[in-house]
Amino acid sequence: MIPTMTTPDSPVKETRDIDVKGHVIVVKQLMDAQLLLLAREARLAQNPDTEQGRRLAAVGRIFDILESAIIEDKDQEYILDLTTQGKLELKDLTDFISAFETEDEGEQPKVRRGRPPAKRTQ
Repeated sequence: MIPTMTTPDSPVKETRDIDVKGHVIVVKQLMDAQLLLLAREARLAQNPDTEQGRRLAAVGRIFDILESAIIEDKDQEYILDLTTQGKLELKDLTDFISAFETEDEGEQPKVRRGRPPAKRTQ
């Protein structure tokens, strides 16, 4: 069985408090499908070969996905206000994702290089 990257849909999702421009926003963890779509749209948005209209659609979807993590309506309004005023960049919202990473996810797996030499007995 393949373990899930995040918790399955349930009535109670894990939340985190995120500071965005001096305002604390409570966000819920994004689901696996949202994270996969987010990664795909980010690749499309960064690819210079992507048609301009598709690139703008990708950025719109990225904002939609990140906005869906915000629990309170007043916080969604705050983010929208900052965006329309030109005071918010996409990178300001990356904590919505990274806040749920565990400390051990960043560690590299230990690789064993070969076997120790065998002792020969005569």
